[in-house]
Amino acid sequence: MSQQRVPMPQTLSRPAFSARGERLIGQEMFRVLDRAQTLERQGHRMYHLELGNPRMPPPSEILEAAIGELQARQVGYAPMAGVHELRTAVAGRYAALTGQPMTASQVVISPANMLIHQFLDITCNPGERVVLFTPAFPSYWAAATHLGLQVVPIPLSARDGFHLSRVAVDSAVAAKPRAIIVNSANNPTGAVYDPAILHELVARCGKEGIWLLSDETYADLAFDGSHVTLAAPQVGHVVAMSSFSKVLSIPGFRSGYALAHDAVIAKLALSNSTLYSCLPGFTQVGCVAGLSVLDAYAQEVRARNRRLIATCHDRLTQGGLLHGHHPEAGFYLFVDITGTGLDDMTFCRRLLEEQHTAVTPGRCFGDTFASHIRLALCGQEEDVLEGVSRTIVFAQKLGGCRVQAA
Repeated sequence: MSQQRVPMPQTLSRPAFSARGERLIGQEMFRVLDRAQTLERQGHRMYHLELGNPRMPPPSEILEAAIGELQARQVGYAPMAGVHELRTAVAGRYAALTGQPMTASQVVISPANMLIHQFLDITCNPGERVVLFTPAFPSYWAAATHLGLQVVPIPLSARDGFHLSRVAVDSAVAAKPRAIIVNSANNPTGAVYDPAILHELVARCGKEGIWLLSDETYADLAFDGSHVTLAAPQVGHVVAMSSFSKVLSIPGFRSGYALAHDAVIAKLALSNSTLYSCLPGFTQVGCVAGLSVLDAYAQEVRARNRRLIATCHDRLTQGGLLHGHHPEAGFYLFVDITGTGLDDMTFCRRLLEEQHTAVTPGRCFGDTFASHIRLALCGQEEDVLEGVSRTIVFAQKLGGCRVQAA
């Protein structure tokens, strides 16, 4: 008996997306990556300075531990809050850093990018305000927008090296937000904020009943070797979060963590269970091994970053056309391109098309930074130096044309 084939309609209709679906904005650097990979598929050699994707070999201990778990066929479900050994190891590390007792019940394991969304989800209601000190990591904007929150940007001054000031803290508190996000060491500027001002922010938030998320993803990459953390699980309104991705060169493991009061951690664990059940256990076992060598490995990463940043900063700024503060941490340069006569989006598009070099537009970090671009200098060193050279050549071409036209 033959089946009758029903013809498909020429135009498929669909229901409308939800309001939340319409508010999804994502991250521009991944769209830049997509465009760069399209050019790669066409046969072009591309230079990737758009994503903070570390290319140093990770510690062998991490890979060996993760592979060992796979070979032992340990591929079942893990606890929703994270593997107990990893939570205990993180708690022990931060107890040593702060001198305060911490336990596994005050740690949750989740991707750092996800934790930003989870924090805002469990602390803020639609329509409430969240303050960002800008330039600010694009995921803060994306998560807040998706959840229907009002973002209140507090721009930091380039004159002060984009450091957090008491005036900025006053403005943040005066906005009467439900939550504030602070990021030191900062992405994209590499600024490390004054610990006294950070602790003042903690106190002001506690007094005013404001949630505070301290994003410390780059704290281990401060060039002076210091590690400033606001982790204090006994303080109920503060959540400190970080990631293994940058400091251990394992972004593909998607493993981060948060430290907070037990009640906050319990909520975040429920969020894990609701959104994705649990993370793979074998990657978490790898991170346990990574913690045992983190300090020695981070020292190598900092030395490499400090040297490469200094070289690239000198080359970019020596002509006087491009400007940028020398960062104090991480592997980014936030560069002022005003002298080229182009806005960030046009500069980035043309740099990609003409010089096959991918960088991130500055407005991704706040609307007032359309005169900037961010360069991620964490790839293979020869690729980074070539990408920087191509950026300089492109900028000089634009600067020369602009002067001649005038």
